Amino acid sequence: MRDVSAETGPTGGRTSEALRDAALTLFAERGYELTTMRHLAEAVGIQAPSLYNHIPSKQALLVEITHGTMDALLRLLQEAKRRAGPDPADRLVAATEAHVRFHCEHRREAFIGNREISSLEPGPRQELLAKRRRYEHGFRRLILDGARAGTFTVRSPKLTSFAILEMGIGVATWFREGGPLSVDEVAAVHGELALRMVGAAPSR
Repeated sequence: MRDVSAETGPTGGRTSEALRDAALTLFAERGYELTTMRHLAEAVGIQAPSLYNHIPSKQALLVEITHGTMDALLRLLQEAKRRAGPDPADRLVAATEAHVRFHCEHRREAFIGNREISSLEPGPRQELLAKRRRYEHGFRRLILDGARAGTFTVRSPKLTSFAILEMGIGVATWFREGGPLSVDEVAAVHGELALRMVGAAPSR
């Protein structure tokens, strides 16, 4: 997969960054299908034919955004588990907080990644769905580990992992900077909610 944000040269790099930012805004606001190459060109102030100096297609931008989002989430999940150490409750809280922080700080990416799956071509779509399954399974394994250790009491680890993830994804639709709660506060509340969902009382 080509990373369209990694063009060589200072001008090409700046244009590609601006193009990705424009695509995030337009795909989130208008939708992928209603966003044209002309819209993208106008947003970055270049002629439409010049876009092909930076990206091969509109689809390539969508692939880079959606796959980049899932790659970042998978990486954050692994980093959160490493930092938390061996305790199942600490690991679940760390993973949940990382999930929520991402959805607070990258709302456009989260929105596009969840809404525009059907706009991907079959190959990239199946690859993305496989990454999404890996991500959910990562949370499910945390819950199963806690249940096996006697720390968690949960009827369905699969449904509970879905609920925790959906709860965090929903943050992208309502969180705004400058609101009554900071990113860290929102993440902490969700970490506590995740513990309650698996039958473990928060220790803080």
